[in-house]
Formats: sequence, C-alpha cells, structure tokens
Amino acid sequence: MTTTPVLLLLSFAAVAVGWLALAPLVSQWMSNRAAEAEVFRRQLHLEKPPAFSIYGAPLVAAVLFVLLTIVGAWFAGVVLGFIVFKFLDAMPRQAVKKRAVKFDGQLADALVGLSNSLRAGLSLPQAVKQVATGFSGPIAQEFADAFREYELGKPIEQAFEDVRERIDSRNYGLAVSAFRVGKERGGNLAEVFEKIATSIREIWRLEEHVKTITTQGRSSARFMTMMPAVFLVLLYVMDSDSMMLLFTDPLGIGILTVVLLINVIGHLWIRRILAVDV
Repeated sequence: MTTTPVLLLLSFAAVAVGWLALAPLVSQWMSNRAAEAEVFRRQLHLEKPPAFSIYGAPLVAAVLFVLLTIVGAWFAGVVLGFIVFKFLDAMPRQAVKKRAVKFDGQLADALVGLSNSLRAGLSLPQAVKQVATGFSGPIAQEFADAFREYELGKPIEQAFEDVRERIDSRNYGLAVSAFRVGKERGGNLAEVFEKIATSIREIWRLEEHVKTITTQGRSSARFMTMMPAVFLVLLYVMDSDSMMLLFTDPLGIGILTVVLLINVIGHLWIRRILAVDV
C-alpha cells in the first residue's frame, strides 16, 4: 500500500531530474531551429519565419511517439516519429530548393534582359530595376531586393553577393563571378551577360537531359524505399497480432532495424549513382 506513493514520487523525481538535465540542450536546439527558420524566411522571401518548421515537426513527432508508446509499440513510435520529423523538417528545405530551381529557369532570360538594357544605354542599377519590374517570381523578388539595397547605399556588387547567399544556385554564382571579373578588367558587361546567358542555357539543357534519362532509376529508388512500408500495412491487415511482434518482441525489433538500415543504405546508394554532375 505504501509503495505506490513512493514509486510515484520516484517517477516524478526522475522526470524532474531528466528535464533539468536536458532543458539547456533542448533550449539550445530550439534556438538553432529558430535561427534556421530565419534563414528560411530570407531564402523563401517570407514576411515571417515558418513557425511550423520550428515547433510543428518536433511536436508532431513527439505526440506520435507518446501515443504509440501508450499502446505498447514504443519502437514503432521511435521509427515513425523519426520519419515524420524528418519529413516535416525537410519541407522548408524542399521549398527553398524548388524556388532555386525556378530562379535558375528564369536566370538566362534575366541576364539577356540585363544585356539588352545595358546596350540601350541604361546603367547597371537601372538595368537591374528593369529586370525586377519586367519579370515575376523569384528572379523579380531577388533583383528587386538587390536594387533596394543599392538605393540604401550598398554597392551593386555586394547586393549581387547578398542574392548569392540567399539563392543556392551554381549558375547564378557563375554569373556573379563573371560579372566581377568583367568589371575589374573593364570589359563590356552587356557582352559578358549575354555570353553567360548562353552558357547557362546550355548547362540547363544538359541538366534536363540527365534528369530525363535518370527518371526511371529515381522512380525505382522511391518504389524500393516505399515497399517495406507497404508490406507492413498489408501484414497488419492480414494478421495484426503477428505483425505487432516486429515492434514489441526483441527479435522482431532487431529484424525490423536491419531491414530499415538496408533499405536506407540502398536508397542512398541509388541516389549517389544517379547524381550526375553536369
């Protein structure tokens, strides 16, 4: 009769000690996530940082882990919680990557616009403003930011470099480097931008060709990665009691861990093979 209050007291004390020990680490981790969300805000051109990327992903993963642990499937809670967390945590990065791809698709035309504006007698800042007003999407947003920074007193070269930090684009980095070299050597910037645009169009064509011929391999990688989860669902529908042994029995947990590791290694291996650098 007296053991129950003692056990509750010990449990509370263990939770309190664990919280005190982990609180500084959790606080530092959340601070790092908040700083990362601010970077995403700048990269995605948002007014506010994406709060869901800070709190939503760990919260959803924690709730999923707790619910599955309550029903006795703690290992399933760990695995599914980790998968859900990584999936939700990757959403801002995927948005940044998609925006950079769209920016790359507009870059060659924007450089041609800069070249034509310079040939028409406009200064480089005026040409940047012309592109910002004449285009839409990421290229217009970034060039408008560059022109705004120039108006606030920042050199146009530094404004271009700031765009380079926000946009993960190898082609844009090539354009900025060529622009710096051309300006330092007194070259014709209109001709420089036109040549870079031609080169970027050729690089873009080759990248799209590689993406097309590797489509089947990438589809196979995704199919292979999803098949174990599909089999688990089918097994659960046919015989839920036996399938749950994979999450509750030590031998089942070991087998499931090995399968997951082999699956992840195979997926990463195929992605590495298909990652052709143009």
